[in-house]
Amino acid sequence: MKPKGKYIPVYTLILGVILGSILFSLIGYRFGNISADEAGSKVKDVYELATGANVDVMSVIKENEMYKVIAKTIDFLGQESVLEVYVSLDGKLLSERIVELDEYKTSLERQKTFIDCLDEKGLRIFGISNNTATQLQLVQILGGSRFLSKIYVDCVGENLQGCLDTGIVTVPSVTYQGEIYEGVRTIEWFEEKTGCRLEKD
Repeated sequence: MKPKGKYIPVYTLILGVILGSILFSLIGYRFGNISADEAGSKVKDVYELATGANVDVMSVIKENEMYKVIAKTIDFLGQESVLEVYVSLDGKLLSERIVELDEYKTSLERQKTFIDCLDEKGLRIFGISNNTATQLQLVQILGGSRFLSKIYVDCVGENLQGCLDTGIVTVPSVTYQGEIYEGVRTIEWFEEKTGCRLEKD
């Protein structure tokens, strides 16, 4: 019976090591991450510093391994706006925009297919990159995609004479099948004119 007594401290030691390891990992996990309140406080501090506006944190929700912070800002003119930002669980990263990767990839593929179709049909958009109407055409109407370089001609520098030779006197303008169409055009206009389709979600 005495030999059994010698093994009790060994079992106790092993059990203590196991429990200690679990406790250490749990404590380490907690100390590696910040709380929802801390995430809200960080956003408040950063945005008040960056904008000079008062920031009121309305909610903090843990979402997809990040904190989503919804806050209301009131600027010096008394105008209110709502911002939505994301903070990593460790409190080190902040982003104003989170995208779902599969949806984003699908959206890019649709834009590329549409622009490729316009390119194949010979459609061209002429503009000046710092012109407001041109920016509206490229960004708000066609998404500002990098694929636009296939069909967009910036009428500045060495391109200016080519634009004038084509008959471009107003920007933005679209050329298609020998015709020039001045002004900003909608997606529906591009679809109707060319038969190309920008698939919707």
